[in-house]
Amino acid sequence: MAPVFVTAGGTAPTPVAAIQPAFNLIDYVVPALGGLSCSWRVGPAVTNPLLDPVDFDWAYVSVKVVPGGADSWAPYTVGDDALSFGDGPSDTAMTIGGIEAATGCGYDTGCFISAPVGDAWVEIVLSTNWIQRDGWYFSGLTPDAILAQMQPLAASVFTALTDAQPGQFVWPTVDLVEHESDCTRAVGSEGIATALGVDSLEYEVRSPPNGLTYFENYVAQRAGVFQCDVDAAGVPVDLIAAGVLGTSVTVGYDLAGLVDTVVSTPDSQALPTIALKGAVEGDHAVQMCSDVTPFCVVIFSLGQSAYQVASNSDTVAIAEAIIAHTR
Repeated sequence: MAPVFVTAGGTAPTPVAAIQPAFNLIDYVVPALGGLSCSWRVGPAVTNPLLDPVDFDWAYVSVKVVPGGADSWAPYTVGDDALSFGDGPSDTAMTIGGIEAATGCGYDTGCFISAPVGDAWVEIVLSTNWIQRDGWYFSGLTPDAILAQMQPLAASVFTALTDAQPGQFVWPTVDLVEHESDCTRAVGSEGIATALGVDSLEYEVRSPPNGLTYFENYVAQRAGVFQCDVDAAGVPVDLIAAGVLGTSVTVGYDLAGLVDTVVSTPDSQALPTIALKGAVEGDHAVQMCSDVTPFCVVIFSLGQSAYQVASNSDTVAIAEAIIAHTR
């Protein structure tokens, strides 16, 4: 069942199947866990998630199902900031198809319906150009009205999962091997230090990566994804300003296939691809950059693994240093 996006004016364009481009590797991980990830779009495609032009009038809705996640399910709270929608926590209960779900809307989270269904964790998220305060896709609609539009889709998903026979919903999975969260071993330090213009560096390991929702945390933990933050202690102020501070590398062992999906699926295939020194046939890389700061993100595959480099410095040089270290 495809979702219905109805504007305040009553128009309802036909949605198309598409993956919303993302600069966070975790956003692509669910299928590797034997889960289901489906999404649709109305309006123009997003071509770079680090660009947010105010005249882009788009909306995406995604459905993600992670088998075995129900026991770990937890509602999360929408941030109490000026850009949040609605008042209060996101764990406001709503009963849909006999399932009690958490719902809410926030600038960072989008509008969502989240619930444990059977043995699965189900997350349904609608995102749009929240920056565009006037003339955005859902301009004139309240958060409750947006959530009401999402309920029929949620009900159909919940019913399908509840009525499923054992083994009926079985999706491909990736054979993930447990690895130690060792940043120096995973990405090296000498080459990245050279790329950043420092003599040496240390890492702070975050497992799972920081800044994630409860659902994203769970997905990252299941997949063994971890983040290596460059420790800028003792780094000269001029080098901090040049981008050393805030540099991180996210490591996803055995997840190279996710990058194949990124470069081959609408709309994520519109992300700018780049050629990295040391890459071989079958490796892929995309780069996203802000148009107002030096911040860039590179997501790339290397052998069987996937990496994400985020920095205000030279992300390409950092990625190539990781390739040189690994190969």
